Amino acid sequence: MGLVDLKRCGPASHAGFALALLVGAGCVGEIGDGEAGSGPGVVEKTTQFQCDPSLVAPELPLRRLSRSQYENTLRDLIGWVSPDEREAIWAEIAPTVATMPVDVVPKEYGALHRLDQAVHQETVDAAYHVGEALGHAWTSSPTRLEAFAGVCATDADTSNDAACIDDFIRRFGSRALRRPMLDEDVAFYRQVVDPGPLEPEDFADLVTTILSAPHFLYFVEHGRDDAAEGEPAPLSAYELASRLSYHFWQTAPDDELLAVAESGELLDDAEYERQVERLYSDPRAVDSLREFFGDWLNPHHLEGLDENVGTPAYDAFRGSFTPGPDLRQHMMDELLASIRYYAYDTDGTFEDLFTSDQSFAETEDVASLYGVPVWSGGEPPVFEDANRRGLLSRAALVATGVATTRPIMKGAFTRRAILCDDVPPPPADAMMVAEKLDQGVFTSREKAEAITELRGDCAACHATIINPLGFATESFDGLGRSRTVETIYDKTTGEVLAEKPVDTAAIPHVSSDDERTATGVVELNRYMIESEKPQACFARHYFRFTFGRMEDAAGDGCTLTDLHQSLIEGEELGSVLRAIARRPEFRRRSFEP
Repeated sequence: MGLVDLKRCGPASHAGFALALLVGAGCVGEIGDGEAGSGPGVVEKTTQFQCDPSLVAPELPLRRLSRSQYENTLRDLIGWVSPDEREAIWAEIAPTVATMPVDVVPKEYGALHRLDQAVHQETVDAAYHVGEALGHAWTSSPTRLEAFAGVCATDADTSNDAACIDDFIRRFGSRALRRPMLDEDVAFYRQVVDPGPLEPEDFADLVTTILSAPHFLYFVEHGRDDAAEGEPAPLSAYELASRLSYHFWQTAPDDELLAVAESGELLDDAEYERQVERLYSDPRAVDSLREFFGDWLNPHHLEGLDENVGTPAYDAFRGSFTPGPDLRQHMMDELLASIRYYAYDTDGTFEDLFTSDQSFAETEDVASLYGVPVWSGGEPPVFEDANRRGLLSRAALVATGVATTRPIMKGAFTRRAILCDDVPPPPADAMMVAEKLDQGVFTSREKAEAITELRGDCAACHATIINPLGFATESFDGLGRSRTVETIYDKTTGEVLAEKPVDTAAIPHVSSDDERTATGVVELNRYMIESEKPQACFARHYFRFTFGRMEDAAGDGCTLTDLHQSLIEGEELGSVLRAIARRPEFRRRSFEP
């Protein structure tokens, strides 16, 4: 299929049509996080996956590179063209790259960056200007131009100009667009060059045009021609190479992957398996893990932990510990390091990750909050505190950055992000109720309970599905430190008003029929794992991360079932993360709307 072949995917890869396509693609809209159900109560759809191999899920019309994938692709393209000047050229174009709109993530727990497929005029303009800036950088001196396009681009011989341009289009175009350049492609892009002797501007214009093409900015997939009518089409070798590379590395295929795509070997099962293992074993795969887990487990309510330094109550609460501007990121880094350890460095399982009693704090600030030494590799230190067990005891997931613990927010996070249950939005005036209670001497739990009692329309959700999940983590304060007593401070003066024992007992209703009381976070973690809901929720989110779309309850049931069962049965987490690339759905594309 060539540049102007509109079969299946449709877009022709040239600048004029690219701009029209980018504007038109806005009809895809912002694909946000879907709901597991509706209305208050514990939603039981989380684990109800059904596999019917005869069903096929619809595909998105066209999928755009995420912002991180776009930047990584540019960096690698610069490194391929100008390995010795990669950083210098990137520094020159970085201000222009910064104008590319960031992926919008709804302020919903568990939402992923790559589900944003919105395209605006700003996206179109920025892509064009980035190409323009990079073209200018590569042609800004004879030395750069020669290294970029060859000696023929700078010599005085005009007889070789046509061959020079054609060779450049084939070499640069195939690398940037991640597919072979056919004769019709070369003929089209040749029209960008002005007739007459070659000028540096000709090559700059070609760069701008190619980097504005849909094949650069999108996953353009036609599938192989041998697909049966109406059936999902197997992907071509080059399309598979891109899927693999962008899934595991968040960037374009490297030389080896392109070579096995060119030879056709990638379509061989044994070679495909070898490439899956190679890509996952490469350290670049860790960045992909960080992006997925960093999105999924990001507690949006946790803001800068140093923002309240200087206020009386917070200063009294934090004592001798002074949070720095990087503390929130360091807490997230510790959480993500635990994932790297179990999913990449060792043969850990999802349950190992979920119930871990080890610290992965690589910075002094987080390690001191945990009361453990800094981890610098090897066997991570074990928490001395018996209550510090499991994912929900990580500092990033229990800290608040204030002198109180916000159990309602933590409960909502756990319910939405980790259990995939629906939590209806709060009433618009909910904060007014909280303000009425500011003058009382309440623990964080007592205040949450009082708010729930004051609002009858809030009680159904809070008392059953939100608050108890937060109450179970009350053995940690607003900086994530262990505690058995909550000290209550006067907001204005920082004076100690009271000290009350912490109460962590609650009935979390992990499932609607589970009436067990959890005495704290350790039992809560156990109840959650036993419910099999975190495993199912993980399967949903990893599916969305892999395919850049929401799952279809029927058509994607087999993929979700396999992921879920692998996690429940204790398969190595790294093996589960690789296995999705072996699924038939990963290696084919449906063209049904």
